[in-house]
Amino acid sequence: MFDSLLSSLVEFVNILGYFGVYFYMLLVGTFIPVPSEIVLLPAGYLASQGEKNLYLLILAGSLGSISGALINYYFAKKIVKGILKNKRMFIAKVIIFFRSHGKISAFVGPLTPGLGQYISLPAGISHMKLRYFIPLTYAANIIWVSFMLMIGYMFGADNEASHTKALQGSMILFGFVIVFSSVYVWREVKKKNNKQIDPS
Repeated sequence: MFDSLLSSLVEFVNILGYFGVYFYMLLVGTFIPVPSEIVLLPAGYLASQGEKNLYLLILAGSLGSISGALINYYFAKKIVKGILKNKRMFIAKVIIFFRSHGKISAFVGPLTPGLGQYISLPAGISHMKLRYFIPLTYAANIIWVSFMLMIGYMFGADNEASHTKALQGSMILFGFVIVFSSVYVWREVKKKNNKQIDPS
């Protein structure tokens, strides 16, 4: 039964194609609670079998995710903020938080299961600048999409060399996350210390 379900998912993703992966990941990027794994893992498997191009899947998935995130962003900016206009304290707290931690939140949020698609809502409420929101969120989405695809690719790969290649790629992606987060935290701590020292 489990094998039959997996086969159905793989066939479903194969029929979806690249545009289907884009559209599905667009839904994932919004506040609609749909899991990205349902499409990305079978898509990675198809790439390992040579039926799909891995790089085009990464492009389709990441573009879909950022498109959904931008829908969330503008929805929160134009509509949610108006709905919450009577909750000024809440909005003020969101704005204060994003002024201090918005950049790291926009990057780390999409990498957090169950939270990723929702981080764009407070970003929209706080009017986070798009020149920060788009590249940070898109970079995180590329990492998440690539990682999920590589897991599916590993399941489909029938030789040790392919397993090693996929594992190395995953380690590089997570190493990038760790380095980026560490550099960001170090810069923020340095800024804070400089402000405390500066008498003006």
